Amino acid sequence: MTDYTKGIALLEEYARKAADTDSTAALDELDRKYSGKLKKACGESELDRLLEAVSELARRYISRSENVHGASSGKKELTDSEKAENKLVQKLLDKNLFTYHFQPIVRADSGEIFAYEALMRAKDMDGISPFHILKYAELSGRLAEVEQYTFLNVLKLASAENDPFQGKPVFINSMPDIHIRPEKNAEIEKMLSERISSVVIEMVESSEYKDSELDMIKEKYSSLGIPIAIDDYGTGYSNISNLLRYTPNFVKIDRSLLSGIENNPNKKHFVREIIDFCHENKIMALAEGVENSEELRCVILLGADLIQGFYTARPSAEIISEIPYSVKAEICAHRQELEDGRRLRIYTAEKGEKIYLERLARDGYSCLQIGNGYSDGSITVSGSSHHDSGIHMIIADGFSGRVALENVRLSNLAGRPCIDLGGSSAVTLVLTGSNILVGGGIRVPESAKLITEGEGSLDIKLGDTDYYGIGCDLSSRHGRLEFLQDGTVTITATSHAGVLIGSGLGGEIIIGRGRYVLGAAGSSNVCIGAIEGDTVIDILGCDIDCTSSGAFSVGIGAENGNADIHIKYSSVKISIDSQISAGLGDLRGDRATVHVESVSIVMEMSADTLTAYGSLFGQSDILIERSSVKITADGPKALAFGGIKGRAMLTFTDIDLSSKISNTLNIITRADNEDIHTKGGRYRLNLNGRQLETL
Repeated sequence: MTDYTKGIALLEEYARKAADTDSTAALDELDRKYSGKLKKACGESELDRLLEAVSELARRYISRSENVHGASSGKKELTDSEKAENKLVQKLLDKNLFTYHFQPIVRADSGEIFAYEALMRAKDMDGISPFHILKYAELSGRLAEVEQYTFLNVLKLASAENDPFQGKPVFINSMPDIHIRPEKNAEIEKMLSERISSVVIEMVESSEYKDSELDMIKEKYSSLGIPIAIDDYGTGYSNISNLLRYTPNFVKIDRSLLSGIENNPNKKHFVREIIDFCHENKIMALAEGVENSEELRCVILLGADLIQGFYTARPSAEIISEIPYSVKAEICAHRQELEDGRRLRIYTAEKGEKIYLERLARDGYSCLQIGNGYSDGSITVSGSSHHDSGIHMIIADGFSGRVALENVRLSNLAGRPCIDLGGSSAVTLVLTGSNILVGGGIRVPESAKLITEGEGSLDIKLGDTDYYGIGCDLSSRHGRLEFLQDGTVTITATSHAGVLIGSGLGGEIIIGRGRYVLGAAGSSNVCIGAIEGDTVIDILGCDIDCTSSGAFSVGIGAENGNADIHIKYSSVKISIDSQISAGLGDLRGDRATVHVESVSIVMEMSADTLTAYGSLFGQSDILIERSSVKITADGPKALAFGGIKGRAMLTFTDIDLSSKISNTLNIITRADNEDIHTKGGRYRLNLNGRQLETL
């Protein structure tokens, strides 16, 4: 007997004994024994590799046997109930007792059925679910049979003359890493080639596939013209780079991302990113596992192309041709909402969503709507202050929540607000970075409330018509304005008439923090306050710089109404060049109350008729405590305190007053001596070049 013939005989003997071995330990001993014999008989040869291959097959068999029955590997033996389940699954596999339920996949634009997914079931076997089938098929090494039967059974059904799917595609779940016997694989490929327009192969993405393996899978279905769907996207190995490896025709967004999405900003953001990526790469986005009306509306408004889930239709043995009319109508209504927004160029933000202005602008939107369909929540709007989005913002009536602005640049036609608060809304605007509004400002109707917060800045550049920066139009009162941000608010206007912070008919203004740079040029200007109505203004702990020029100008106060002004712990500078003006107070109101405490105020004013503090034609009540006051006023009827008519009551406590007044009246104030009360402080009074001892 030659050495090679002897080696073959040893290998056959090894194979018989390996087949009878029931443990890996015994197989290890057998490997050592016959490996030595083989080398002694033949030396180094190809027979060594054959022995290794036989050994590997034996090890796989032992492993499967141990998994199913429990053995020396130490794995837990199957319980009696598991053994019963396994027996049923083995029977199912032996006799191909599979049946299938079909769940409609619905178009998100019409509610029409687009396709069906074939879902495996066990025929007449209660308690045996797809999970059980896959579990015991894997333990017994029979997953290939599950794959084989799935394709053959569903394709035979799809090939029936009556075509139960009515020409619509059927999604078939596949395990591409499972290898079917060549003869069965050839049969399946032949059937697939005959159904190329009616089959979609659905697989779970895996980063474990090597590029070469994945290329083979893609080439197989591409050569047949069969589309591919990635299942369960958003779990496991899901990421954009891995998705690019598959280049699928469909992406099924996993249920885990859709559950409660209507109340989860992070999920909304992630799902929108997936959908946008799909559309940019000509992939259809399928929202899988939609279970209620709220989820349905949300995924449609986010732009999903297809929908699948219990809410639209449950899986059933009967292949239905229509989903319930009420659900179809609901889909159409939500889609119409989306299309209306697109046609009117209005984008409706979902609760908790983060909005990217550049993306909206790219998609042709000109308006962002917040609070439609929900009454509270938080929205984040992000952009670039260097890129004009061409978008303005509308906040729905009754909305109460926070809107964060991150480096946004909004714009609107001149005279129309960039941000328009609805009636009875209560909005906290959180500023981050540099934010710019062009053409219009922020409208806050009388029943609404606006609070500003954050460390960012806000720059409002108003157009060439009657204007308001933050507040309301000239024929209305504004709602409560409360400024609590740490950053700078800059508002500039060159126009006919308007108010930078406030409204025509007045309202309450609270400025609690931050820095304000306000500039107005026109025939009638108010930096902070009101034109026609009464205004109440509280200023605390901030830095204000007002500049105004025009026929009628007011720094802080009212033009034709009463002004009630309280300022503490702040720095204020007011520069006015006008015909008739008031620094802190009003022009034609009946009364002005100005209370100042621990403030540094600089007034630089020039006008035919002016007062730095008080009501120009009405009664003035002026209280200044522990403050530094500097007044430079020039004009025929220029006064430091009080007006040219009406009683003026002045109370000064521990102030440092420096005034330089030039006028033809030859007085600093018309207040009577008995209405002037001073206590402590320092006074440097210059009237027409002369130093005065007292007011």
